[in-house]
Amino acid sequence: MAIFSREEQVDVRTWVPRKGDIPKSHFDSLVDDGTTLVITDYDLTRQGLTGLFGSSVVSWCQLRAIPIGDFSRNNASELPTEPNLFEFRVPTKPDETASFVAAVYRGFRKIRVALEQRPDLVDKKKSPAAILAGLLNAPQEESQFALYTIRYGSVNAALIDQVNPGAQKKSRPKKEALLTYMVGHLLLNSILRFSGPIVSMRGLAAYLGIDDSERETIEKEFREASYSGPFSELGPYFWLAKVNDLVEGLVKALPPGLEVETHGELHRRALERKYKREFKRPTCDRCNGLNGGFFCPFTRRTVCQRSDCSVGSNSWIPPGARLCRIERDFYDELAPILGL
Repeated sequence: MAIFSREEQVDVRTWVPRKGDIPKSHFDSLVDDGTTLVITDYDLTRQGLTGLFGSSVVSWCQLRAIPIGDFSRNNASELPTEPNLFEFRVPTKPDETASFVAAVYRGFRKIRVALEQRPDLVDKKKSPAAILAGLLNAPQEESQFALYTIRYGSVNAALIDQVNPGAQKKSRPKKEALLTYMVGHLLLNSILRFSGPIVSMRGLAAYLGIDDSERETIEKEFREASYSGPFSELGPYFWLAKVNDLVEGLVKALPPGLEVETHGELHRRALERKYKREFKRPTCDRCNGLNGGFFCPFTRRTVCQRSDCSVGSNSWIPPGARLCRIERDFYDELAPILGL
């Protein structure tokens, strides 16, 4: 397990639990009010300390509102029971792990520093969505961000005690830490994961009806729409509203009377006209890549609105993720198992 402090000079504290350790006491000795991030393995019994698993560390971190990452459950098909969880999975591939952890650390740190510099967001009673919109200088997106918020207590009951109006008044640093925790997870685990007001590269490629191997052209064409806020190192990501402004200009250049059935096809045709070449279509056995337009965040594939291709949002996807749909085969296989 590794613990990262929030100082500019990053302080990494490691712990390999051994026989004879008193787990909770040892953990408490490592974390403090400046702890920004904890990363844990699931199996912590290898050095002889029995009965300790990552789930316990997750619970301890949630009680203290410390972001926690688990690198033992990197399974893309493992669905959350709610769209916004106070835990994230770390890639297990060595060449991806370090960069991911560093990007997450810097993302939470960036939010904390921004809150320290914006007392107006901390002192006033604002929702996490409103605070995030303020931090990103995107007040027009507050209503969209709000669609990603859920009942926080249902995924971290300890938060109820911390945000309860009747609870003991918190110092500014503790309020900043709590808001960093809530706003950071809203952004990382929900908004950036499920394409909506901010869209991932693969999500944008799906929206444009082209294969994500056309990444170089996408980044060039939509550079003005790039997102550069917290966790952007995990991207690239793009502001959908700015993407739509740029797409609108491309579509206006199409000849009148052009017949297309889906917005994915329309967007691809507009790009092909500008670049005077055909773009590679997404792989699809159902429409041969003709339609596109939506992204399945679980299979990470482009899908369209055909009933044999995908199903609409349900409890697996936040209402604000308007560019996401669930691939049909994936849904049909798992829905009966999960009772959804």
